[in-house]
Amino acid sequence: MKTCPQCKTEMEKVVFDVGYGVNVESMHCKKCGFNITEKDTLKTALDGLRQQMRKEVKIVQIGTGLGVRFPNEVVKSYHLKKGEEMFLKPESDGIKLVVS
Repeated sequence: MKTCPQCKTEMEKVVFDVGYGVNVESMHCKKCGFNITEKDTLKTALDGLRQQMRKEVKIVQIGTGLGVRFPNEVVKSYHLKKGEEMFLKPESDGIKLVVS
């Protein structure tokens, strides 16, 4: 067992559900709430979460231009609102959308 670096209390192993069926094992201190998660464990969980959140969308005609319709779960997850601006950021493997 590990000892909490903040309050020196014994830590316990817990599993956090971060959504989309992805769980992360961490060490947790019940007394002060301090958490320790191994770097590789966190990276694996984040990669799994990104994979689960991937959505295929279709490009649609909007007037004389083109647009992408975001599924409701993406709109809710990222708190997107009508009229917000986004930036298109070219990357080596595609285009990244960044909400301003």
